[in-house]
Amino acid sequence: MKVAELFDQAAGRLPMVPKVVQELIASFQDQNVNIDDITDKVVHDQVLSARVLRLANSARFGGSRSIGSLHDAVVMLGFDNVRMLVIASGIAGASMAIPGFDMKGFWGRSFEMANTCKVLAKLAAQDAQLAYTCGLLANIGELVLHVAEPEKAVRIDRVVEGGAERLATERMVLGMDLTEVGAELARRWNFPDAIQQAIRDQHQLAEPSQVSHYALLTGLASYIVAGFNHGMSEEEMQATLPQPLLAELGVAADKLAEALPHLHEVSTTVDNLL
Repeated sequence: MKVAELFDQAAGRLPMVPKVVQELIASFQDQNVNIDDITDKVVHDQVLSARVLRLANSARFGGSRSIGSLHDAVVMLGFDNVRMLVIASGIAGASMAIPGFDMKGFWGRSFEMANTCKVLAKLAAQDAQLAYTCGLLANIGELVLHVAEPEKAVRIDRVVEGGAERLATERMVLGMDLTEVGAELARRWNFPDAIQQAIRDQHQLAEPSQVSHYALLTGLASYIVAGFNHGMSEEEMQATLPQPLLAELGVAADKLAEALPHLHEVSTTVDNLL
């Protein structure tokens, strides 16, 4: 089966991302983005606006003063934080229930990836908001596979639970894997090339200089999230991190060591954006 055929099978059942979310993600590449114009567009999506305000007033973001409007949120939290809230809320909120698919668990892992990518991006002097979005969407292809080929996807999950490697199993059963499918979904959503490349190349890291820094960040985040969620200690993580990858990203060993407790926390914490 080809990727295009898979999307044909899933036609009409894939999540639809609000247009304002697409515009916000496109704004990563726009240095002259009109913040007021985008905020006004979010306000007109009542469901999305309400969810963003609830999150803006949560313990993670809220302070002593209640945030009553999107414009107040931009003033108090900054445009970058509000953009992150809108993107995360819009993408996660667009998903529908899929029989046999643990949607809450999927988004829990996705937010762990996003938050880990964000921390790593700051260490590597990359755009933290763009890296967050790459992490959030890293495994979105898995969701598409469950929509298009639900029976096969459930069988693949069972095999993976038994110890098989997911991408290899998907390629064997379907002729493709979630990275190819996720990159194609990002392309169809008109997301920037940087996000498409990060999704597609996140596990193609044998030669770090041959892939984008956002793919490296996403792949490194996947390693860290998996390691810490399977009981790896911070000392073990530090001893086994891929040094060529860190060198390509320009992340100093001492800086990463200092950040490991924070990385441990964000990579194993269920985000309140759920």
